[in-house]
Amino acid sequence: MKRFAFVMDPLEKLDLPWDTSLCLLRKLHARGHETYLFLPASLSLEGGKVRGRGRQISPRGEIGDRHGPEKAFDLAGFDAVFIRKDPPFDQSYLALTYLLGPLVKETVVINHPQGIRNANEKLFGLRFGRWTPATLVSSDADEILSFQRKIRSDLVIKPLYEKGGKGVFLLPRNRKGARRFLIQATRGGKDPVVAQKFIPVPKGDGDKRILLWKGNILGAFERIPRAGEFRSNLSLGGRFSACGITKSEKALVRDLKPALLREGLHFVGIDVRGEKLIEVNVTSPAGLVELDRLYGKEPAKKMILDLEKL
Repeated sequence: MKRFAFVMDPLEKLDLPWDTSLCLLRKLHARGHETYLFLPASLSLEGGKVRGRGRQISPRGEIGDRHGPEKAFDLAGFDAVFIRKDPPFDQSYLALTYLLGPLVKETVVINHPQGIRNANEKLFGLRFGRWTPATLVSSDADEILSFQRKIRSDLVIKPLYEKGGKGVFLLPRNRKGARRFLIQATRGGKDPVVAQKFIPVPKGDGDKRILLWKGNILGAFERIPRAGEFRSNLSLGGRFSACGITKSEKALVRDLKPALLREGLHFVGIDVRGEKLIEVNVTSPAGLVELDRLYGKEPAKKMILDLEKL
């Protein structure tokens, strides 16, 4: 029997049937392991020791039931600690990665706190230019519009630290009032945004979420946006369906693997559109429930077996 700690958001904030953290908890608990929930605010660091107040959680069905009183724990006593707090990656999230940093000398932390800091989800893929669409990162509205004129394309504008499509919008070529929209998006030129070439796909298609464990593919599914929406996030009404993985996408994963492993980023979800890498999710990647619904329990089996070998 192993003991696993999950540092994550409160249960009441989660979409219980679809939450990947709870899916992992359910799988580990079903195999006889102990699972514990810690809220980020419960953690403290003193003398290099990370402590927290947590509860053992025994998931039942699709709903997590907390059992037993809240107790104080030394997190080094767990076989692995999962960082599963959802973005935004704000100052409190940054502080959490520093607080958990010393723990990597004592036990396994997934994903590595420093790796999470190093791998901004919107920017990490730009290390692999051959796989990404034409992209500019800037807080200057005029520079973004100049970039758009140069590449002659609609642009996808993304904030750097949000999730679930929040703050993402499509900027068509020659959009009236485009400069005003960009000034708002950058908070008057204070915040850089990602301006990325929009990749058209056939009607009824979307993008792919490919889940990786230790740089290897667990599985993939297509995310198809609802009518009238270009963002395919499931939280925005997108739907998911089974899909294949192309030779090009497999080559992309092979290229990413060494960098992911160097950063200690073992559980990752990459988003691919038209065989181009558009995002690398490392803070709290989702998709295990979708893989289960589409393909049964096999996609996560390798992950669970590896965790049992710790």
